[in-house]
Amino acid sequence: MTIYRVLAVATALLATGCAPETMDLEAERSALREAAASYHAAATAKNVQQVVALYDETALMVPPNSDLVEGLEGVGNYRFGFIETEGVELSFEILRAEVAQSGDMGWTISLGQITINRPEGPPGRDLVRDFHTWKKQPDGSWKVVVDMWNSGLPAGG
Repeated sequence: MTIYRVLAVATALLATGCAPETMDLEAERSALREAAASYHAAATAKNVQQVVALYDETALMVPPNSDLVEGLEGVGNYRFGFIETEGVELSFEILRAEVAQSGDMGWTISLGQITINRPEGPPGRDLVRDFHTWKKQPDGSWKVVVDMWNSGLPAGG
């Protein structure tokens, strides 16, 4: 056998032996939507421990008009205003969820309706655009690695 045949056979064996598994992207997208819904449920319930548990160790938060928050410890120490502020009610709608072809990364974008009920005067309202980048964990769960949000209301409104 010539060296070229040996290389051709070795290449064919390596190519078939290293072929990626078939990924069910629709199932992964569904699992990602479930993870995002769990995040929204924990936020709505104002359960900071459940919210923080949905972040990856390497998480990065990009709060509006504030410093970056890095790592799980930073996320755990972050003051979640929607959780700590009395009278806040939340509801979320997932607008879109996408998963990479590799199946190990994804993103979601959601709209959050925030109502701040005040003892006196009309309630305050905000529309939050919430963007999360998610990383699939070794156990198959999804966790947030980047969290960015901003107000959907006009500036100064």
